[in-house]
Amino acid sequence: MATHVASVDARWRRALVVGLTLLVGSLVPSPFARHEAFDTYGPDKWLHFLGHGAFAVALAEALDDERTPGVSGVGAIGVSALLGLTVGHLQRYVPGRVPELADLVAGVLGSLVGVGWWYRTTG
Repeated sequence: MATHVASVDARWRRALVVGLTLLVGSLVPSPFARHEAFDTYGPDKWLHFLGHGAFAVALAEALDDERTPGVSGVGAIGVSALLGLTVGHLQRYVPGRVPELADLVAGVLGSLVGVGWWYRTTG
């Protein structure tokens, strides 16, 4: 039993570390000038996609109790989307950061793909 509890603690720590890394990385003032050509399809969209995908997978693993796997995946996608909305709101107050709908879309797509991959590999 103690092994399972430690495993659950480790999964929650991993989700927390990935989530905080995503939050801090999205809110650190950008030292680079904004490149207008990257508004819709810039490299930051890939970072949102990958970051939210990793966060959703870590969160789905932490939420997974093996009785209701669908709930953990849907919950992970919802929390990741909520984090994306929160970051978008907070970016308004950070120099060099601008909230963009494309960032949110990339994050939600990353979460969907990540949780889909998680279901496929654990299922």
